[in-house]
Amino acid sequence: MKFILTLCLIVASAPAFAQSMAESVMVQPVGTYDGPLQKTASPVLVELFSSQNCPACPPADEYMEQLSESKGVIALSCHVDYFGKTSANLGKKFCTKRQTKYVEQLGRKSHFTPQMMINGHMSEIGYEASNVAAAIVKGRAERVQEIQINAKATNVFDFAIQKSLSPVNAKLWVAVYQKPKTFTERGQPVTYYNVVKHFIPLGNWNGGSYKSGVSPLIDAQSAGFAIVAQDITNGKILAAGNYKL
Repeated sequence: MKFILTLCLIVASAPAFAQSMAESVMVQPVGTYDGPLQKTASPVLVELFSSQNCPACPPADEYMEQLSESKGVIALSCHVDYFGKTSANLGKKFCTKRQTKYVEQLGRKSHFTPQMMINGHMSEIGYEASNVAAAIVKGRAERVQEIQINAKATNVFDFAIQKSLSPVNAKLWVAVYQKPKTFTERGQPVTYYNVVKHFIPLGNWNGGSYKSGVSPLIDAQSAGFAIVAQDITNGKILAAGNYKL
């Protein structure tokens, strides 16, 4: 799969563009580990902030296909609404709100697309696949707890979170994402993967053992949903689960 790296970011200001291009993930050497062996891949949450009106976004949108099929990766495409409506009209206010929160958390002065947030605290340019992949590897080491999700009845699911090692202050939320959809943008077909249609807050989690039920807003076009516990203070993902329909 080839990516066009000569495209420009859509940014609100030149300084923000320069800052974004200058940042990269440094992967540090791993020393001796004496803890328990990891038998399963820790889930890693990747959120792509994209838009149909963004000329630099198609390579990142295409990359989402690979990420959505990667083991242990929960890939969500959240389309912002500040570029205006398009024929696809995938932009959502809640996506812009989420990205704005990340902008504030990272200390930036402007938004940009395509932006990928990995585990809620690592920011990468969406079409720079090698940097995104490095951040995902780093995210594996954070050992995000996997939320167990089980179907109980039609559109009714149970989920469980194990007790954390220390108290936390986190928000629980569910994101329902769609099946792949192809539209014509600027005369070219573009397919969008795992586009979030519904974002539903589920309340707070303090780190204790937690069990609950959920009835996500799914329909025939839904591909699945993710349940996530996210630290209120620093945005880090503490627990995450993915259920594919």
